[in-house]
Amino acid sequence: MPSVSQIAKRAGVSKSTVSLVLNNRPNVTEATRRRVLQALEDLRREAPPSGLSSRDTVNILLIHPATLRSSQVFRELLQGVQSGIEHTRARLTLAVNQFPLEANHATHVLLHDRALKPDGVILIGARRDDPILDEIRAEKLPCVLLARQEAPSDMSAVGMDNVTGAREATEYLMNLGHKRIAFLGGDPAYDYTHLRQQGYREALAAGKLNAEGLIFLGKGEEAARAFLNARVNATAIVFVNDEHALSALPVLRATGLRVPNDISVVSFDDTDDAVQYSPSLTSVAVPRSQIGYWGARVLGDLIRYRDIKTTRILFRTRLSERESCKRVR
Repeated sequence: MPSVSQIAKRAGVSKSTVSLVLNNRPNVTEATRRRVLQALEDLRREAPPSGLSSRDTVNILLIHPATLRSSQVFRELLQGVQSGIEHTRARLTLAVNQFPLEANHATHVLLHDRALKPDGVILIGARRDDPILDEIRAEKLPCVLLARQEAPSDMSAVGMDNVTGAREATEYLMNLGHKRIAFLGGDPAYDYTHLRQQGYREALAAGKLNAEGLIFLGKGEEAARAFLNARVNATAIVFVNDEHALSALPVLRATGLRVPNDISVVSFDDTDDAVQYSPSLTSVAVPRSQIGYWGARVLGDLIRYRDIKTTRILFRTRLSERESCKRVR
């Protein structure tokens, strides 16, 4: 709400006249009343949103992991963020989350230097207990975790439904007659590994199938070797994502296993590499551009309206069926 002095100055009247108009008192001409109300409306329209300074732009820091390998995943998330930024009058700065975050690291400086400190942070690829979360908390900055289904109670998240996506992928294999379905790849430090494994377990449990001895975490190649060494006689695999699948499949192929003749494969992320692989991989599609877009929009609202504590947005996934799965005879 603009002050009485501001309204009086804009309308060219006294403060007492403004008070009379605002309190709907008599003894004010209709022309003066309209001028005061117009001045009030103009000042409200020109005022920066609640929670922002009077600067024309908002400074948003997007922090991504140094180990982010999938250029398509990052590119699509960033494209979405840039689209969302257009609605927030924001200036975007990219920084790398590289543990440990030393005092002279650029990201540490951007977070803690008063002259450079952003209005809010978008964080990509954060581990479940990532130390950078405390760095952000120390500065009391609004933060959105991007492509995350879960978040600490004091932070927001915009991501995909990993549990349902993995459950539907596993159910798809079960409907093709597979009963020995393995889960390969992933680092338990990241929430998507835990959540996709949860969806896989839920599907098997609902079908009265057992997951014990069929889960092999780690990098794709390592998980594939552990799977082969265990000799579990699985007829299908759910991979934690396309990146792990594409590094594991050559290991399986080297032993003579053929996809899908000998083993069916479902993955997660639906990247171009999965589509172009031979045979093309059935994979769970994730709306990455939308996740990035709404991540930026959510952060803009958190900066503007400080009464909003946190926000959660969860996007649906869908299964893209291709050539890597086959019905069991």
